[in-house]
Amino acid sequence: MASPSLPSSSVLSRFSSAQSSPSITSFTVFSGKQRIIYHPRRAPGLSIRALTLDFSGSFFEGGFGSEDDPNSPPGPGIAAVEDKDEPQCPPGLRQYETMAVLRPDMSEDERLALTQKYEELLVAGGGMYVEVFNRGVIPLAYSIKKKNKAGESNTYLDGIYLLFTYFTKPESMEVLEATLTADDDVIRSSSFKIRKRKY
Repeated sequence: MASPSLPSSSVLSRFSSAQSSPSITSFTVFSGKQRIIYHPRRAPGLSIRALTLDFSGSFFEGGFGSEDDPNSPPGPGIAAVEDKDEPQCPPGLRQYETMAVLRPDMSEDERLALTQKYEELLVAGGGMYVEVFNRGVIPLAYSIKKKNKAGESNTYLDGIYLLFTYFTKPESMEVLEATLTADDDVIRSSSFKIRKRKY
């Protein structure tokens, strides 16, 4: 296996302590093919190795949105996403998120019908500001085996991820969880109460 080559201005600094001198600093400038050389020492001591790389003229030189990059838009690029005002939580309601993993073989019409069914269930339970984000088909971290109402067992390796964000009464969560658990089209689901951070 070949060792990765480094830029020519790489510097390897090694700080070591020996018995005769409390701290010795030595710098070695390498040229050409770079590699870290291990020198066994007789006396035990502290050894720290640092490698400095030269990224001049590369993507990493200026960072994101620097003055040196003519293609970067002026101002912060992330602020456009964060400018969206979040609705205030109505009194008596709490903010929740529900992630539902659906069968990957569902058609688009089936997925839209299921999404509408759960949106209506949330609104009927007193939910407000219901938003659904379709994350698409994502591989699962592990296989999930689920048995449907007919008794057939299926093992799923990926699923359609849907993220529901909404405000609702805490007591309506039991109905939502029971419906999601009983649904054959839902492989797995999990709901969370969103708490605002206090800085």
